[in-house]
Amino acid sequence: MVWIEKSGQSIKSKNAAIKEYFMSDNDIILSIIIPVYQAKETINKCVMSCLFQKDISPSELEIIMVDDGSTDGSAEICDKLSSRYGEGKMRVIHTENGGVSHARNVGIDAAKGRFIAFVDSDDYVTNSFAANLIKHADESTVIVDETDSFISLQKISGFQYLENSVLNENTHVWGKIFDRNFLVSSNIRFEEGLTIGEDLLFMMDAAIAAGKSRIIRCLPEGDYNYFDNENGAMNQPFKRNYLDQIVCWRGAEKRLIDVKNNISPFAFVSVCVSQILTALLVAGKVAVQGKEKDKELDRLAVEQVKEQIEHALKTKGTFAALSLGHKIKVVIFRINPQFYLKLYGGFKNRK
Repeated sequence: MVWIEKSGQSIKSKNAAIKEYFMSDNDIILSIIIPVYQAKETINKCVMSCLFQKDISPSELEIIMVDDGSTDGSAEICDKLSSRYGEGKMRVIHTENGGVSHARNVGIDAAKGRFIAFVDSDDYVTNSFAANLIKHADESTVIVDETDSFISLQKISGFQYLENSVLNENTHVWGKIFDRNFLVSSNIRFEEGLTIGEDLLFMMDAAIAAGKSRIIRCLPEGDYNYFDNENGAMNQPFKRNYLDQIVCWRGAEKRLIDVKNNISPFAFVSVCVSQILTALLVAGKVAVQGKEKDKELDRLAVEQVKEQIEHALKTKGTFAALSLGHKIKVVIFRINPQFYLKLYGGFKNRK
């Protein structure tokens, strides 16, 4: 069955038709998974935005809050929300602190919906979020994505999605719905242990699993409100797990190698450019540290940055694809890493 939009057909009537099909197997259409860690200031707004969705009834929606060992009162807030609004469709799962990947994986295992959405606890969605995504789904659609990275009137293949969207800065899991059975049957999970880049690898795995099949829809962005958390991993002072940026992009390249016959050389150039840019970000973090430095960690970071840059430059076209400013940075770092760190740190500290 494929849903065909008719002229003048309302969102509500289209959603009703889709619900009728889905509810023959499962009355829950969408499971929203919210990983929660130290989010007492934002979790209430997040959950309320997910709960009060229009054109979808409460019985067709479940919200799963996975408390990742919070100690700031977030866990108690989640319990109160579940007790007040739950009615069996809002659940809290308490776990020991294992990171956001672990929390999301726990949510996937617990979900019962036809589709899964991931919402971060410091973000919120509009009341049209669920309806606007679900109306574009049919039984052969495994991902519906609200993104401005790539928009198509027709469903696209996994490999198209990989090259044109995921590797075009669409490396996050929010603003999308995923077919739960597709994730489970394809064994698509978040890589636990990573604090940066876990979304990228998840998205690449999903796109590769979709392969040549045209089962992904890309829509204009609009219903997810992302909050740039100043306490997020990307904004933290330099520490060991910041090196995950190097690890994740090397992992991205390995995934491309496995499907190299189905993608263009430009995809490899794109990944190698990202390897260099994220390596320079790591170097920049090292350069602007305060007085409390870990010299051994700094040495390790500089070594890995240098190795990553040299590795990425082996791919033809990578250096040419860099901006002029990044070309200059790469040249200086390759000649003298310590001079680069001193120059970069001095420039940033003068701002």
